Amino acid sequence: MPVLIGLLMFLVFAAAAGGYIYEKKYAPTKELADQADYFGVSGDAVTIYLDEEQQKTDDGKLVEAKCVNGGVFLPYEWVMSNLNRRFFWASDVNQVLYTMPTETLKYGIGDTLSDGSTPFLKLGNGTENLYLNVKFVAEHTNIRFSSFVNDDTKRIFIFDDFSPYTEATVEKKEAVRLLGGVKSAILTTLEPGANVKVLEAMENWSKVETADGYIGWLRNKRLGEERTTTPESSFTAPEYTHKTLDQKVVMGFHQVTTLAGNASFSSATAQAGSTMNVIAPTWFVLNSDQGTFDSYLSADYVTAAHAAGYQVWATVNNFDAGNIDESVFLESTELREQLIASLVAAAQAGGIDGLNIDFELIPTTLGRAYVQFMRDLGVACRAAGLILSADCYVPYNYNSHYDIAELGDCIDYVVIMCYDEHYAGGEEGSVASIDYVKRGISEATSAMDSDRVIIALPFYTRVWITGADGKTHSEALSVQTAESWVAQKGVELQWQEDLGQNYGEITEDNEVKKIWMEDDASMQKKVDAVKAAGCGGVAGWKLGQEPESFWSILNLNSDAATQG
Repeated sequence: MPVLIGLLMFLVFAAAAGGYIYEKKYAPTKELADQADYFGVSGDAVTIYLDEEQQKTDDGKLVEAKCVNGGVFLPYEWVMSNLNRRFFWASDVNQVLYTMPTETLKYGIGDTLSDGSTPFLKLGNGTENLYLNVKFVAEHTNIRFSSFVNDDTKRIFIFDDFSPYTEATVEKKEAVRLLGGVKSAILTTLEPGANVKVLEAMENWSKVETADGYIGWLRNKRLGEERTTTPESSFTAPEYTHKTLDQKVVMGFHQVTTLAGNASFSSATAQAGSTMNVIAPTWFVLNSDQGTFDSYLSADYVTAAHAAGYQVWATVNNFDAGNIDESVFLESTELREQLIASLVAAAQAGGIDGLNIDFELIPTTLGRAYVQFMRDLGVACRAAGLILSADCYVPYNYNSHYDIAELGDCIDYVVIMCYDEHYAGGEEGSVASIDYVKRGISEATSAMDSDRVIIALPFYTRVWITGADGKTHSEALSVQTAESWVAQKGVELQWQEDLGQNYGEITEDNEVKKIWMEDDASMQKKVDAVKAAGCGGVAGWKLGQEPESFWSILNLNSDAATQG
């Protein structure tokens, strides 16, 4: 009997130990995940998921929306960076602007959306304290969203991806866990019949998104047959119409700095003949911080240009009258509107065909205000029947605030200034190597319709002079003058395939003089690249500097050019 009792106690102990080991190692845990820790928010803060990815700043902090009266308000800066950069905060009038094809909508404090909710919240100074109602954003953006704000862990799921996804139905009651494995804490529990979006499938577990906004893992054996679901969009994008020529643009910039300068029209266009179809005289020059301008417009010039078969796109620049502070008029809603009205009125009174905006060296801080000015000017020009173009640099990160993609929607043509790759005061080199031009072409045509991109090419080059002291400066030469200089100095030119140019140098009076030539050969390579990309045209800076031979190369509308 003692032996039997001992054996029984041993079996009971072994069973208890085995059960304990099984429970610890194999039995599903019932531990609940800490919701606040999982979502990272509490109170009125709302965590944002974009296409299932929780949004964080570059330094790893959560991007937080705000919940007010049951509505979700997204950080303005996050919306601008991730969803739609057409919203504009006009701080001088406390309004959010949104430009449509024919009008700019204005939403101020106290205004409401169609459901009675406020379009934005302003919780302090600066756009970092500005929040946009997600419903307001969705009115103008192709997104869908679901928000969950009835508990202390508020979240919103936003999708701008409408690709098909995999969905499945839960067949038995199942826990959705933080990680794959029965020992992982439970996020939520699903009843049979619940649908989940399958984000990632493993051998035994799948990562899923639940209908109430949890992303976690559940066992595959609890899922029914998978199916493909395609989300639908009810969003209708506004249609931005564009006024364009029925042929390729071949434009010449004509520098006019006084009224008397208009008399040079005949000499400036003598070589272009009928190849050119647009002339851009530099007629409107900003002369104050308030956005007022001098005008050199001439009715006789317009008559002569039209008689020659040229459209006239008057150029507006911000530098010929000296330095001005563009922030004064660009950041003022009233002054922007005044400048737009004045430019359009002057264009209509002068009988010209379009405006060409050449605002150079706009700082990054004014990028949004500049683009908003162009949007509003686009609305006004569209109503007036004027063609609107803007001159932009070859795109790089440092000048991305010129926002070619946004301009491409809102105006008719974007002109990429493919010159000044090397400029006075900088390092020596080519004014416009072939790779520089190709970069301008590829970056612009990837951002907007290629047939509305105009590539501006140089009718000038530079001689770089290095003295005995080792200091280097340059002198700008028209191509005509450069050809004469090369001939007179006996400069031997050699073709540089990587640059798409001829290069030569001489030593004279203890100075080394170098020239990267713009000539027929280099111009042909550039124009070939323009044709290959299907660009909307070419332009030349500036008339009077080019050899006559350039125009046969620039003739994009000849039969031979069209076939090419």
